[in-house]
Amino acid sequence: MTDKLYQETLFSFLGEEEPEAIQDTGKGKRTTAATKSRVASKDQKKTAASVTKSEPETWELNTETIIRYGGENIPLTDYFTPEEIINGLPESSSTDEQSTEDNAALKMRNITGEDVRKRMENDFGELTEELTTMTFIKEKNMIIPVLTARKKGSGMILDRRHGVYLKLEDAVANRRSNMYLPGADGHMYHIRETEALTICKKARKVPNVPALVEGVRLKFPRIPWGILTQFLVVARHFARTYGAEVHGEIYWGEEGYQLVIPAQIVSRDMCEPTEQVAYVENVVKVMEIHSHHTMEAYFSSQDDRSEQAPILYAVVGRVLDFFPQILVRTCLDGEYLIINPHIVFESPLESPTTLEFPQVTVKGAGDDVTV
Repeated sequence: MTDKLYQETLFSFLGEEEPEAIQDTGKGKRTTAATKSRVASKDQKKTAASVTKSEPETWELNTETIIRYGGENIPLTDYFTPEEIINGLPESSSTDEQSTEDNAALKMRNITGEDVRKRMENDFGELTEELTTMTFIKEKNMIIPVLTARKKGSGMILDRRHGVYLKLEDAVANRRSNMYLPGADGHMYHIRETEALTICKKARKVPNVPALVEGVRLKFPRIPWGILTQFLVVARHFARTYGAEVHGEIYWGEEGYQLVIPAQIVSRDMCEPTEQVAYVENVVKVMEIHSHHTMEAYFSSQDDRSEQAPILYAVVGRVLDFFPQILVRTCLDGEYLIINPHIVFESPLESPTTLEFPQVTVKGAGDDVTV
């Protein structure tokens, strides 16, 4: 597949918007494999005196030669027969007029780095002529393909057959048989290259990236039980006296957490703040909390319209019960994430020490097991 066709195929997944053209990095004068191997250029810094460069005839290859790439030692015999390694490859004619004269005596030439690269490219698509330098270390009898002059991309993760990219342009310049890119819809897409097809679908999983789970972690300590109790006292007062809801706000500052009951209008089915709490430097709003008097704890459609900030939201229901109900959530990108209240609030039922009850035996837990 040519670079141009590959780019057009990949950009077809962009949808209706016109794709930005990618410059063809393959233009310009190139030397052929017969006159110059794709080995390290002479102006490149020498890492060792044993590195052989530029002259194909100095590559003394044999059936024991290995190719070091992708963390593996690959035998040269995986890509060339012993006869090709020992006797060389047929030397192609430079012009068509020479073909008749040269057919009588077929000339052989040594295997070059470009020969090795071309055959490896079938297995490793990234080993393109434009990006690959082939180096031979004589003492180790080792060929090392080195990717050079690679177009830089931010956040790329590349291995032999998989690539994770932030931009489609990076995928074109650093293609792999399996590529993963984020879409504007928030999904990761898997682009698979085969001999006949380029397939794009939503990815079920993405390699080489950490597994993440949804959740919330407070940057401050958990809200003390005493703060929640303060709000419950206020909520019970309005529920018992007026059958009404009430709204509160919890802030974190230098002195810890503080509950604020702002100016508001309340009724049986709503509570609406009428004034914003005055801004105080280094004080952060952590939670908005409201009560549902004798009703169950739930988030209403009105709550959904009002609670859009990435802070904590809590609703307390059945506030006159001995143990009221409480729900906690947060919002991100217009979607809500329910949070276990134990993550947010301290509980008076938690013991800071290990409890031991040697006088209590647990039936069915083993002989003489006590707690």
